[in-house]
Amino acid sequence: MELKRVDLLLILQLISTLLRVYGVALVVPALVAFYFKEFVAASSYFVSGLIIFGGSSAILLFLEKPLAGYEVKLRHAVICLALAWTAVSLTSTIPFIQSGMSFVDAFFESISGWSGTGLTMVPDPSKLPQSLNFFRAFIQWVGGFGIVVLALLLYTRPSTAKRLFAAEGRTENFFWDFKKIARGVVGIFLFYTILGVISLRISGVPFFHAIIHTLTSISTGGYSSNPVGIGLYGAWPMFFGILLMIIGSTSFSSHYDLLTGQFKRFVKNPEIRFMLFIISFAAILIFFEIWVMKGKFFYDGFFYVVSAISGTGAGTPVAVSSFNQVSMIILIFLMICGTCYGSTAGAIKLWRILIIGKIIRREISRHFLPEHAVLPIKVGDQIVNDDQALKVTAYALLYLSLLFIGSFVFMLSGYPTVDSIFTVASAQGNVGLNILPEATYYGMNPLLKLLLSFHMILGRIEIFPFLILVRSFLSSRF
Repeated sequence: MELKRVDLLLILQLISTLLRVYGVALVVPALVAFYFKEFVAASSYFVSGLIIFGGSSAILLFLEKPLAGYEVKLRHAVICLALAWTAVSLTSTIPFIQSGMSFVDAFFESISGWSGTGLTMVPDPSKLPQSLNFFRAFIQWVGGFGIVVLALLLYTRPSTAKRLFAAEGRTENFFWDFKKIARGVVGIFLFYTILGVISLRISGVPFFHAIIHTLTSISTGGYSSNPVGIGLYGAWPMFFGILLMIIGSTSFSSHYDLLTGQFKRFVKNPEIRFMLFIISFAAILIFFEIWVMKGKFFYDGFFYVVSAISGTGAGTPVAVSSFNQVSMIILIFLMICGTCYGSTAGAIKLWRILIIGKIIRREISRHFLPEHAVLPIKVGDQIVNDDQALKVTAYALLYLSLLFIGSFVFMLSGYPTVDSIFTVASAQGNVGLNILPEATYYGMNPLLKLLLSFHMILGRIEIFPFLILVRSFLSSRF
């Protein structure tokens, strides 16, 4: 998979398109900063957006003639995806550096935001400027449905849109036109966001903080404007937070089915059924352990089950570190599983786990059936061929291998076993839950912060684009 000069130019063209969209998006935090009379921050967002938009536009204009007649292929889109998230995260470090953070902490915060992870290097977000709190939530919200989706709103070439869509791992197919799909995804996201803000405001959350927690809950990001999370505001905001996390965990295609009255198709979705089963089963296990240990925080236990499996990482006044190790192991399992394919959540995804379960069931069944019996792998109404099943299995094994390599590095650095696995699983699953003591977490070695940043990127781009990127550059001749 050797990259030639024209391949690099096509990749640069794609990245510039995505960065140009980000430059336009910076108008929103600039307006928020202006509203709160944070004029220095407002000018910073505006100037940064202008520079990014202008520079990206200039590159696109320069590349227009040299690339005329060349078509973007899937490998270009995949490599672009791996580089674009890093590029966008790097450009987003500026507001954090201006707030006094080191570059490593700012990069960590930015990566965590764009990937929808929610791990933070800010001990008390309530002390941040309002515009910066909004910026943190805003990049999680945009990262939730994907900057690629925004770019598709502007792309006119169907072939390029198709390649970007495939590289992002999008599964929405409720329209033939990719622009219509992008508009549908953004429309669904906006609808639930407005509904979430209204619900949280009615439940007693101040308006600005209702916006922040809606943006970060629906995107399964988890950033908060306070050091606790949405649970700080009471039981009803926690309830609406749970609903928003479940909504964010459900694929956009399923939401389209639900909103267009296709209830039978929505209910029959095997991923949704499996998600609700796992949430219920894990909650019962944690409830039982809390009851055995004579604890009282049943509601918080249920909240953390949804927070973990959805990849949100939202918190309550009861710290997740206060739970016993059995509950910790359950939460680790949930963070590795994730939820629906095509949702805002990360991790392995339930679709892959369903397929792996079907593979195991098939191999067991072979011993009780005739030698030449045909046993197809069927998930819902879809037949999964052996090639797809092999890719799913390979991805899951690769995901777990990288997780345990990262965990082993933390163990070598002196961290306890469960703490190490929990921390890396939280980063790679784009979750954001943290059980490390504050002094240990915020005083983490910068190299470990970069390692977690790497795991967050891997979780967001789903590993294979990164491997394709590395192999392409290692085998290239320029």
